[in-house]
Amino acid sequence: MAGVCRAEIDTEVKCAPHKFYEMMKYGLHHLPTIWPEGYTDAQILEGTTEKVTVKARTTKQDDDNMTIVLAADEGSDLHAHYKHFTATVKISPKGDGSLVTWIVEFEKHHHEVPDPHLYLALFSTLTEKVDGHVHKDAICKCEIETEVKCNAHKFYECIKYSLHHLPTIFPEAYTDCKLLEGDGKSQGSLRQWKYLLPGSTEEMTVRARTTKQDDKNMAIALCVEEGSSIKEHYKHFTAIVQVIPKGNGSVVKWTVEFEKHGDEIPDPHAYLELCDKLNEKVDAHLHKK
Repeated sequence: MAGVCRAEIDTEVKCAPHKFYEMMKYGLHHLPTIWPEGYTDAQILEGTTEKVTVKARTTKQDDDNMTIVLAADEGSDLHAHYKHFTATVKISPKGDGSLVTWIVEFEKHHHEVPDPHLYLALFSTLTEKVDGHVHKDAICKCEIETEVKCNAHKFYECIKYSLHHLPTIFPEAYTDCKLLEGDGKSQGSLRQWKYLLPGSTEEMTVRARTTKQDDKNMAIALCVEEGSSIKEHYKHFTAIVQVIPKGNGSVVKWTVEFEKHGDEIPDPHAYLELCDKLNEKVDAHLHKK
């Protein structure tokens, strides 16, 4: 078709290719829920408050190549500026995630009409919103609580300042600890431990960064980074410990947020068991002081 131009944009996402493609294939009618700031009953372009209505027909759906083509039909506001407007989305594997490519093919009514850069920006932001939506659904949680005799403040201080002492406090499970970045006492610190899971003789390595330190609520989040044995099974793994006062003692709650590489990977119950035993060891260590 003479006069047809082309523009495209790539966005990297964390989501697995087939999951993202299935969302685009089956969930486009959920866009007002996924991104209410961008999609109401109409489409709102970034940088403008003008509501734009578009009617789009799926003209191609290629499951093998994870590609979908949407063509703007008559009755769309797009046709005030463009004789022809087609958006193609293609999802390709990239590392543990995907590369989402949007290609817009368009023909203007006249040369004063701008290229559809706003639409490409919209599609890029949409890609990020869909990724966040799908990724959020992929994150699972499990938790365990342990009652301890120790004062809540004292227990929290030990977790906050003494995680590098775990080989001394719990030598049966933790064989080594190194501080790789930071001072070991504040948010951003990166530590590396060598450890054994309950019932296992295999020594494993974990690198975890303190990504949250909430003194008011006595909560600390440790996010596992690359170089960890856990990453062989889980794309995402964060352990959050919160210490809650209870009577003269405390309740120590560990929450694990994780995303598996595959459905065959078990839930991390062994890690929760380790956290439970760690609570008991820390409590005993502080109680005998």
